[in-house]
Amino acid sequence: MVSESLNLVGNMVDAARLGLVQRGVMAGIAADKLLMVRKLVETSPDAALRSLELALSGPAGGQGALAAVRRLVEDETAARYVRNSVLAPIAPLCAVRDTEQTSFPPRVLSLLWEALRTVAPRQVEEAAARCNPWDLEQGPPDVFNALCKVAAQGVRAQAVPAFVVLDQICDVDELASCLELSAIVRSALPKLSEWVSRMSEERASSARLAYNDACNIRPDAGPLLFEMLAAHLPDDWRILRVISAVMDRPGDRFWASSEVSVFGERVLADIEKSIDLVRGFDADKGEAEGRRAALAAQKMSQQITEFEQSVALHRDGPWGRRIAKHKLAIAQAVESRMNVAEKELLATLPLRPISILGGKNGKGVPLLAAEPDERQARRMTAILAFVADIRACAAHSGYGASRTKVLEKLNGRLDQYIEDILYVVRTGEGGDRAIAQRYLDLAAGFIAYSRDEKTAEIVRRRAAAAMAAAA
Repeated sequence: MVSESLNLVGNMVDAARLGLVQRGVMAGIAADKLLMVRKLVETSPDAALRSLELALSGPAGGQGALAAVRRLVEDETAARYVRNSVLAPIAPLCAVRDTEQTSFPPRVLSLLWEALRTVAPRQVEEAAARCNPWDLEQGPPDVFNALCKVAAQGVRAQAVPAFVVLDQICDVDELASCLELSAIVRSALPKLSEWVSRMSEERASSARLAYNDACNIRPDAGPLLFEMLAAHLPDDWRILRVISAVMDRPGDRFWASSEVSVFGERVLADIEKSIDLVRGFDADKGEAEGRRAALAAQKMSQQITEFEQSVALHRDGPWGRRIAKHKLAIAQAVESRMNVAEKELLATLPLRPISILGGKNGKGVPLLAAEPDERQARRMTAILAFVADIRACAAHSGYGASRTKVLEKLNGRLDQYIEDILYVVRTGEGGDRAIAQRYLDLAAGFIAYSRDEKTAEIVRRRAAAAMAAAA
């Protein structure tokens, strides 16, 4: 049934994109088919719904059978906007997250909303009427928090069938606790970016007030409040700054033994995973993998900085020792990947024993016996992308000097290689011109990473001039 509905919608969307819908074609959808489509639209993930809305936004989307589907999609989009606005404090929790983090199945949002439409229809209608840019600019309407309170009571009481179904897919006690904190979280969200960007004494007082309000609802609600706030951050580990402000920058011994120790432990565990990623990333996967590893290195640098600013670390403290160990492991992991760059370059741009073309101090001249090895070129690109992208964090993380040294060696080798191979392109001596041109293109691409794109463009222009002169 679901696959049939998917095929139906897919065919209609394809028709809309290709402009194949004409008057009289696909003029309507049978009632049973429309019901299936409605159910499919209602249960589609937000990303799929946005894609469908975009596909149906053209002129063809308003014709024939597609018009009915378009109305369904528009109605569902509007309904979800209201739902997500009302349930905004818990919305990021209803997604796939790390196992250690508080989370609920994505279906929880839609089930909660259906339950609220059943038990509080008038308040839902009021929320929909108030959910527009003009009202939202004045702050969230009181009805939003009122609906979250109704939801919390319904989830905890488990007396209404619409709420009972939630017990089958999630921890209803934890969900109710989150809903009970919704008003505090909603009030804190506009201030959250300021709290994590530049904490001041005034902002710290505001964060402490929110924490105290949460603890007044439940004495153990503090960690859950931080969990909910962290879910709204692009980098959830930045919640350390808020916790630090509330606790007045505690020492690592105190924090590590407190009820919020999980947030520090989570960051330390994430750093360990990133170290493993850098240490073991597969260069065969090419540039994207190298950039991913570099992003991990940048993230670790930021996390350690955040940790050191948020926690008063002691050299022999539980977290102070681990941070010191992680710093050393990060530098070793990054340097081990950079140190293979010269060897990989030689394998990618092979040389043959010194000849007159290599010069007195040369180590060899280009070996042009075969086409460039695509796998080896992909590996070299991954490593160069990694070395290039860690520039921002290298000096701060303790491997800036190593990176500079590696780049000096690579650029020296590339400069000599480019000059030698340009000679081959111009004269035809030392190898096949066509193969030499391909190796030259490869070297130009490499130097774009080790230096910059401007240098690479100069090499390409010189190559074009050499080819023209040889023609």
